[in-house]
Amino acid sequence: MQSRRFTGIAAFVAAGLVLTACATPATKSADEAGPPVRGGNLTVRLAQDPGSLDTVRNTNAGTTYVGHEVFEQLVTIDAGYQPQPVLAESYKKSDDGLGFTFTLRKGIVFSDGTPLRAADAAASLRYWVENGSYAGSLKPVLKEISAPDEQTVQVDLTAPFNLVALVATSHGTGIRKEADIKAAGPTGIGRDNAIGTGPYKVKSWTPGQEIVLERNDKYQAPPGKSSGYAGAKNAYLDTITYKIVADSDAVLNGLQTGLFDVAEPSHDQYDQVKRDSTLKIGVEGAANIQYVALNHNAGSIFSKPEAREAMNLIVDKKAVMASQGVPDLVSASNGAFAAQSNKAMYSDAAKSQWDQSDPQRAKELFAAAGLKPDQTVRMITTDEFPQFKDALVIIQDALKKIGVNATIDSYDFATLMGRKNTQPDSWDVLALMDDANPPVPSYSDNVQGLDNMGYPRDKLAPLLTKYNAARTPEEQKAAIDDIQKFTAANLPTITLYSAKSYVAFSAKVRGYDGWGMEFADVWLAR
Repeated sequence: MQSRRFTGIAAFVAAGLVLTACATPATKSADEAGPPVRGGNLTVRLAQDPGSLDTVRNTNAGTTYVGHEVFEQLVTIDAGYQPQPVLAESYKKSDDGLGFTFTLRKGIVFSDGTPLRAADAAASLRYWVENGSYAGSLKPVLKEISAPDEQTVQVDLTAPFNLVALVATSHGTGIRKEADIKAAGPTGIGRDNAIGTGPYKVKSWTPGQEIVLERNDKYQAPPGKSSGYAGAKNAYLDTITYKIVADSDAVLNGLQTGLFDVAEPSHDQYDQVKRDSTLKIGVEGAANIQYVALNHNAGSIFSKPEAREAMNLIVDKKAVMASQGVPDLVSASNGAFAAQSNKAMYSDAAKSQWDQSDPQRAKELFAAAGLKPDQTVRMITTDEFPQFKDALVIIQDALKKIGVNATIDSYDFATLMGRKNTQPDSWDVLALMDDANPPVPSYSDNVQGLDNMGYPRDKLAPLLTKYNAARTPEEQKAAIDDIQKFTAANLPTITLYSAKSYVAFSAKVRGYDGWGMEFADVWLAR
């Protein structure tokens, strides 16, 4: 979940089609007058030690942040959320849509001086597919990943798929040395093997305290203007120091006292940050869908479609969204996909279903589903994100008003996932969040449903196949609409609202607007 949260995808390439979207700029931007200054150290707060920079197996958000400074992808997204070549000089899709050929730029070396080979890139992609959740939707159609020569990576499929979009938007597709991948242990690639081709490299790592990156003097920038994660980067900073501080209450004070140059405060600190003239704010362009999943297994009342529809009618999405208290960072959601900022994935098909609110009808539908007066709706979530429990409290109160009892149990994330996976009949409603801008529909929990929840994925599969085979914008739009209608009819989840993250940073930080915690091209005013 955490790794998805920071994907920042608002558009993608589908079946060779390029679709555009709008990024959200910083709400306050630094004064960029004057040329960039080389040198200095940028201090960034991390909530926890990521343990490693294995962006495939390690879902910690800090892994993604640091990893983007160290590793590069064959293709990545620019500030317009369009895929652009980075380590690849170019890429080509075969006429039948089943083959993708990536040609590497020549002369690229890793930070330790080892030349980049196609075998490294092929091994990296295979490691991603075999071990990463993001590539789960690709696995069923993947035939082979190979390196036919030193400069070419070939990916062959058994059915059409939006491969470039998935590679560009997945953090796990950073290219590593084949030898480092082969040395991976049971928990992944260790921090001692965090060697990439990016603008910075690991200088030191003090577990639990800090990670220090330094400029990679062997970095060879791709052509093109720096944009998002793409284009030529400039490592103006001598070092980037990531301070590991778990206490969220210390973030704002750390920014104000200069302990941190960049940090992510909590939503409830947003107004304080906004009023502080010494700090700037950058709002992420992408968002996360806050949702409640409904258990379709026979052991839950929500195995009945009447109960699922009742839950949709009883949940006051506007009230849940308003309870978060940060209007700048939340927006209404209308179903499985993101808001209209994501033109490529947006659909208003069946939108009216999410706009309904009818407690009396919900009460009738619960009765029709067979909910007994003494039966309890069991709601679970993680205590690592307070907004989830806040949403369930509002839902619990709404259920109580129509005579339905509901309980709320909150766990650490690992325990929650364990209960979901090993005790599928022990819960009815689960509150979580997912990326509002997935690269392909099959990656979204709001489309695909959670594992072991009894959702009819077999009936969804033909619709996803139709989407992957789309060759025109009209075909793609029709497929997206059909998928949205399916989710509206079956309700794997009930989406509550979309929420964005924000970054606060010192006024001395220049060249930065909050994009993805990306610090290439950032410098410090003197």
